[in-house]
Amino acid sequence: MSKKLSTKPLRGMEDYYPSDLRETNWIIDNIRDVADLYSYEEFESPSLEPIEIFAAKSSDELVNEQSFIVEKKKGEKLILIPELTPSLARMITAKRQELKKPIRWFSVPTCYRYERPQKGRRREFKQINMDILGEDSLYADLEIFNIIVDIFSEFGATSEQFQIYYNNRRFIDSVCELILNVPKEKIPLVYKILDKADKMEDSEYEKYVLDIFQDEIIIQGITKLKEATSLKDLLNRFEDISEEFYGTIGYKELTSFIQLLEDAKISEYCNFSPGVSRGLDYYTGIVYEVFDTGKENIRSIFGGGRYDDLLTLFSDEKITGTGFGMGVLMFSLFLKTYNLIPEEIREPDYTDTIYIASINETVSGYALKLAGMVRGEDFPCIVDYRFSNLKNQLSKANELGVLIVLIIGPKEMEQNEVTIKNMKTEAQETIKISSLIDKIYDIIDESAL
Repeated sequence: MSKKLSTKPLRGMEDYYPSDLRETNWIIDNIRDVADLYSYEEFESPSLEPIEIFAAKSSDELVNEQSFIVEKKKGEKLILIPELTPSLARMITAKRQELKKPIRWFSVPTCYRYERPQKGRRREFKQINMDILGEDSLYADLEIFNIIVDIFSEFGATSEQFQIYYNNRRFIDSVCELILNVPKEKIPLVYKILDKADKMEDSEYEKYVLDIFQDEIIIQGITKLKEATSLKDLLNRFEDISEEFYGTIGYKELTSFIQLLEDAKISEYCNFSPGVSRGLDYYTGIVYEVFDTGKENIRSIFGGGRYDDLLTLFSDEKITGTGFGMGVLMFSLFLKTYNLIPEEIREPDYTDTIYIASINETVSGYALKLAGMVRGEDFPCIVDYRFSNLKNQLSKANELGVLIVLIIGPKEMEQNEVTIKNMKTEAQETIKISSLIDKIYDIIDESAL
């Protein structure tokens, strides 16, 4: 006997049965509704890209350790996209002269990361991406924050269940340069340290920091960035801050953004957190992580930020952008934690489906003709191909939750008629097929009352 193949998907991949997919699509459709409210247009890009566009601006860890690399032809390395932003930058640059700014786009790509599968993380995953490009002001970042709040609110989540923890990369630059005296070329290492802080054990983290910086003042300063709970708290931890620091772009942007959040009445959902840095190299301004802040599942759900220089990979023209990528699986776990996904979402809805039951097979052609007629009016339709045992056919229709069943036999076929049964009231009547569509609408309308 030959060895049978495994029915399990590859490690880190997942099969989505119809009920799973209904839940996923329900989540995506609700987020699409929010995107429509802000006039974001949907786009798609390939799942395979040249590795160079990710290696140039994404982190080394993402490209070299967490990505699936394809080398079909010697010397040509392709990457299964681990995230979308470089592809977005490529597409925007290709048509930058034609696109009217600001550009509001969103996408639902399938992304791939070769990392250890764990709760909320797979090696293949759906992701929601929303970005606004060509708008330099902080109002673009504010719009993204408003979208995030509206997405969570759409599903019934409250500020007690999630928070947007934000920072500003230019602000970190200012702290590093003017307060901690970190050499400019080593500032990106501060980002990496902050990004890894919550991903390591304390002893491992301390060794990691010591391996990078031997300067005790810098190490203490990074600890202050990691532990501070507000802007005031952070600045109070340092002595002799120069006036030059308060005049930096980073400090001014951060304080202005804090005020914008207040003015927009969404500050209850947002917290300044100087330990937030984001691990990708292309971020330049406002960055953030959205956290589940409940007691059961305290963890990051997704993040994003401002990128000013990413498009320079493809052109000398500079177009700034800001946006986020949110894993659908991670978001669904958040929703389930707070029972925000209705149970019925996973069940099929056959309410508007027209079910055709036949007395015997001699009317099969007539049944298919009626099915075509019904589908032509955009009603879903099921033909029961058993063509016998009417009782069983009706039982199946009732089990599915169908409202309308069409019953046909030789007599109905000969006279161009159909017996239409309302499964809710059990009333039925025989009518000409010329009146069928109107009768279907009447029953549906009556049922809705």
